[in-house]
This record gives sequence, structure tokens and C-alpha cells, in this order.
Amino acid sequence: MTSTAHSRPWRAWLARRWSIQSLRLAIQAGFALFILYTVVIHALIGEGSGVVTTSAEAYCPFGGIETLYTFLSSGGTYLSHTHLSNLVILASLLLLTVVARGAFCGWICPLGAIQEWLYAGSAWMQKRIPPLDRSVRALKTWAGVQPVRRFDQRGAPTLIERIDRWLRYGKFIVLAWAVLGAAAYGYMVFREYDPWSALLTITELELTGGVVVLAVVLAASLFVERPWCRYACPLGAAIGLAGKLSPLRIQRDGPACAGCALCNKACPVGIPIDTRATITDASCIMCLRCVDTCPKHGALDLRLSIPRLAPQRPAREQEVGL
Repeated sequence: MTSTAHSRPWRAWLARRWSIQSLRLAIQAGFALFILYTVVIHALIGEGSGVVTTSAEAYCPFGGIETLYTFLSSGGTYLSHTHLSNLVILASLLLLTVVARGAFCGWICPLGAIQEWLYAGSAWMQKRIPPLDRSVRALKTWAGVQPVRRFDQRGAPTLIERIDRWLRYGKFIVLAWAVLGAAAYGYMVFREYDPWSALLTITELELTGGVVVLAVVLAASLFVERPWCRYACPLGAAIGLAGKLSPLRIQRDGPACAGCALCNKACPVGIPIDTRATITDASCIMCLRCVDTCPKHGALDLRLSIPRLAPQRPAREQEVGL
């Protein structure tokens, strides 16, 4: 009895601090530390030392997408900076995407995690520094960003919100440019402007287009959660398209939904979850923050169903009779 009584506070402490988001954070940190270790070792030993070390670029699945055409058309030749490992990891990523949609973006990708952590750090600072919080709120108000509200309390989309919708197609344009450019010219045209490549080679201390893009992405992450993921990531675009084949999706039960919009506020890529019956957006990174945040048991949950490629009418319109 005494032992059980003493163990209960520890169980409660673990229950409060350990959740699916704690697991996700641990996995993100693990992959980020692995890539950091690879970059540091590769930089310290160097390519001309006679000791072979693995470049972190060998673990990039997008390199597999870029070199795939050249590999198939030439009978086994790779683009510069790509290896067989890129194709192997690409195949593994496709399998993961068919099983779990955008989970790579929400659970594994270090660049996505860095953006998420920067935004969380910025929000933490704003809560503790009132002048900073007021300044950021004033900036968002000036830009036309509306606070997250219940569905029945929202007004017409502002100009910045309409621009946001159009900018989300940007990642598909970048994907087409990167893949078609690599196939046409025989080298990775996107690499010069790739913030991930710039981050991996930051120790070279060169000012490239990728470094500029990386700086812009990191600065924007202080105000917008996952800006690169939302608007420009070509790998995220490819994952979003392949994820349409996945039977796994987040389902919203309309009658059980309280309409509080907490799921919208929790979503790191700004999906209007409370207007969907099924969340199959190409932007979804399967982080499950919406599910964890929902106060109504069963209103949001993971489901397996046959994939539907046709767009669905927003569920909220059906519920309110619009």
C-alpha cells in the first residue's frame, strides 16, 4: 500500500509530461542531432583527409527525386552530390508516405523541426515580454491577420489571407522547377537556393542563394509557423501528392465537434480543420497536434479509409446548411 501510494505521484507527473507530442519532440530531436553529428564529423575530418566520411546530403530524400530521371535514363548515373543512398531513402520515404501521409514532415524532417522550435521560442518570449507581444500583435493586425475564431464568428478573408492561399501553391512550382531543371540540365538547379543544403554546408562560410533563403526562412519562422513547409518546400509538395494514396487520415466527427477552433490554432501549417470532415490536405504533416488539443473525445481521431482523390465540399457548410 505504501509503495503504491508513493508511486502514484510519479505516474501523475509522467502522465502530465509524456504525450504523443513528447514522443514526436524526442524523435525530431533525435534526427536533428544525428544530422548535426554527421555535419560536424564531415566538416572536422574533411574530404581530402583520406578518411571517408558520410555527407549529410546522402540522407536527403529529395536528392533521390532530383537524380531519379538521370539514374533511369543513363543506366545508373547519379547527379553530382547524390548517391545510391538518396534513392534508397526516397523509396523508404514513399513507403512511409503511403502508410502515414506527411509524417516525415511532422516527425522526422530537421528543417521543419527547427522552424517549429523557432516559432515556439518566439511565442514563449512574447508571453513573457509584454511590449514584444503588443508589437507582434500590432504587426499582425496591420498586415490583416485575423485571430483564430469559431467558424460562426469569422468574417470575410482579408487580403493577406487570400494571398496566403495562393502562396501555398508555390511549393508545387518549386517542385516542378527542381525536378524538370535537374532532368533537362543534368545538375541540381535547386541546390544553389536550397536552405537545407545551405544549412548542411554552413561551415563553408559562403554567401549563396541558399544561405539567403535560409536566413529569410529562419527569420520568418519567428512570426509564421513553418513558412518553408507552407509555401516553398518541394519535398513537402511531393509528399503531399503521394500522401493522397494513403488510407490513413484524420477524421472529424461533426456532431461531436464543439466548434471551439482550438484545432485550427494548434495546426502548424494553418489548415482550417473545423471546416473539414476529413483532413486530406496536401499540407498536413500528421503531427497530431489538432487531435491532442481537441477537448471533445472522439471529435478528431485517426481513421483508415479508401483514398479519395476528388476534393470534398467543406463539411462545416453541410452542417450549417450553406
